[in-house]
Amino acid sequence: MCFSRTPGGLAEKWRFHQVPTIWVEGPTDIFFYEPITEQIPCRMEAFHGSENANALIQALVDHDYPYLVILDGDYRILKRTKVPHRCVIILARYSFENYLWEHEPVNRACLRHARCGENKDLVGGEMERVEKHLRDELLHAVALDIAARRSPTPPRVLPDAIEQLELTRSGPDIDPAKISSLVALIEPQLDPVKIMDAEAELTSFLEKRCITHILNGHLILAILRRLFIRSAKNESGTPSSLSNDALTQLLADIVWRRCQSDDHKRLKRAVRAKTRKLLAKYPVNALSSSSIL
Repeated sequence: MCFSRTPGGLAEKWRFHQVPTIWVEGPTDIFFYEPITEQIPCRMEAFHGSENANALIQALVDHDYPYLVILDGDYRILKRTKVPHRCVIILARYSFENYLWEHEPVNRACLRHARCGENKDLVGGEMERVEKHLRDELLHAVALDIAARRSPTPPRVLPDAIEQLELTRSGPDIDPAKISSLVALIEPQLDPVKIMDAEAELTSFLEKRCITHILNGHLILAILRRLFIRSAKNESGTPSSLSNDALTQLLADIVWRRCQSDDHKRLKRAVRAKTRKLLAKYPVNALSSSSIL
């Protein structure tokens, strides 16, 4: 048990297993990655927090241990980030939830959820509308959030819960008045130069990418869930409920089969290739015979 109670202990847990471990941010992330690793002998575990992630990465650097660490992109994706070890993967989007915002997989899952046997588009127009709405309403708030993260004593800007920004209790839209109040409260607390730098980086990023790639992943998933439920209801005529975890599980398999974005392709290749290399370098007999320190 002591191996799982301290950050340093986590880095030694590989010794208890006969296959490589893939360390991910949280338990829900496992739903997302399982479909691309199910044919590869490996296991997944959540590391829960930056302190544990740092310890795992430092042990990789120091000892080249047989595991993989997958980190959220967060706002690191705005700049080129040097990976500290070949067995560390940094997502190209803010978090795994941002990889779920893809038209074809969401539409396919929505058709199933609405029990619709036709091949038609239930979500495309609404996803485009909401994406434009989010860019219009949240662009400056996201820039403030970036600037805040780079401040010595960062104030809280964007919440994890959609309820603090919602326009209605069930819709996916953001309330402009709530955003204006948030901006008025936070902006005076931040360095204007940091805000200008963040806005410039964000504008450059969005020339080729989408607001749904850089927005807080918890917010994206909550907005997507509301959009999904409403689109399914519009088709079936029957109200339904769906938790964030249930939607993640519903989309996880489909997004890997249906989405052909470069981000998804690169991530899939990286996870599979690096895990297979670990298996080749640390075969089962070598792993199982390692002594416990």
